[in-house]
Amino acid sequence: MHTRALLALCALALLVSLGGCSAAGSLDMTAVNDTQLAEQASRDLPRVDDESGEDPGADYRAVVQGAVRNGSATQNGTSPMVDTEGLPFAVDGAYYDLSVEPVGNHSELLVDVKIDYNGTTDGPAVAYEDLSPADKALLDTLLQAEHEDQGEGYDFGAGARYTDAEANASVLLAGDYAAVRYRGERYPIAVDSRPVTVTTYRYTAEQVAPNAEAYAQSLRETYQFTLSGLSTEERKVVDEAIRGTYYAESTDDSAFRSVLQRFRSHDAVRSDEYSGSWVVRYDGDLYWAELHYGGFTQT
Repeated sequence: MHTRALLALCALALLVSLGGCSAAGSLDMTAVNDTQLAEQASRDLPRVDDESGEDPGADYRAVVQGAVRNGSATQNGTSPMVDTEGLPFAVDGAYYDLSVEPVGNHSELLVDVKIDYNGTTDGPAVAYEDLSPADKALLDTLLQAEHEDQGEGYDFGAGARYTDAEANASVLLAGDYAAVRYRGERYPIAVDSRPVTVTTYRYTAEQVAPNAEAYAQSLRETYQFTLSGLSTEERKVVDEAIRGTYYAESTDDSAFRSVLQRFRSHDAVRSDEYSGSWVVRYDGDLYWAELHYGGFTQT
């Protein structure tokens, strides 16, 4: 499968939203039935955006579906596309774990293009219509996006891997062009390329459960525990978590710490040093519990 990766080369800012919450920990408890439990403890495949019609997850979805339907699927890339360490995938009503292994590698050409939306150049230009299909696909990510001048110099960039056939057919690589003509406008560009090693990854699917009921039963048998014998303060934490979210504003919150210890003494469906998810029964009802405790594990 040929995967193109868009590489932002300039004017790219990483925005981390903290949602206005700087709590040391939190607890959410959502009442669930079998269907809801299976949904919480699984991953859906990416879908087409209903508004734009864009489908950035098409390659990812094809790998997972291919592994499920055919037993295995392959993907070429510089790293695995699919995280196989996460929750099972929900596909056509059943649930699957994926494993991945490298089975070979080869060399491709990584082609980078930078563009200046408001610059000028007297250098040679190439018409967009004269480009190869791979060249057009690469430049489409820049020419069809909203143009935004970032000041002097090149504004944005994109990159894509070219197979040998695509590299041989490339007009951009064959000529020393300083600009591209597109819809009556002339845009300065800079083209660079370098070889990269591409690995072929084979994904294999294993069914976890044939339906939501069977998966939920497996989750209950493996992970469910009963939260009981709580103190008054511990019960306040849990009851608030059921009504919405309980926030531990600092690591001095002894009631939250005590509840956290109760949860962490049992196996989580998934967990790391910052958060985890548990299946818990409380006052006769079944809950999907999500704990965030980074502040507590760092002290």
